[in-house]
Amino acid sequence: MTEKALIDKKKLLERWEVKGGWTYISLPEIPKDPRQHFGMRKVRGTIDGHELPVCNLMPVKGSHMMLPVNATIRKKIKKEAGATVHLILFAAGENIMDVATQDFIDCLHDEPAALAAYNTMSPAEQKKCLQWLMEITVTDTRIQRMADAINHLAAGRTYLGNKK
Repeated sequence: MTEKALIDKKKLLERWEVKGGWTYISLPEIPKDPRQHFGMRKVRGTIDGHELPVCNLMPVKGSHMMLPVNATIRKKIKKEAGATVHLILFAAGENIMDVATQDFIDCLHDEPAALAAYNTMSPAEQKKCLQWLMEITVTDTRIQRMADAINHLAAGRTYLGNKK
């Protein structure tokens, strides 16, 4: 199944003309996420073919979102405010990769206390845990997150390491 992009189109780089003003891309076609703080939305994708790390779309006055484009990215794509870029964005952490998810479940089976703690979590909390694990695109970091989550669960804490 192919993942559907939130947006795949040419967009204008804009800039707030104030001291320290941000360069950004306005995204009125992407709604706020009502489940997240301030309606922020985690995304990943590309801008003019340059890979963007997982980042948050920021809400702006009104009901739409914007993507801040920092100087590092602007230098890599060689564009500034006023230029048009090709933006492709996907929701991050919402489409969980089956293989990595199965790897995590297999590892839980090697640690009975962690598996028992995981199984006591609500289905919504289990999904949130898996999304948190899979939102990282760097394999070594994802593996470390899995190991940390399993150790935390086995020790009687939440998957994030907080006390229950």
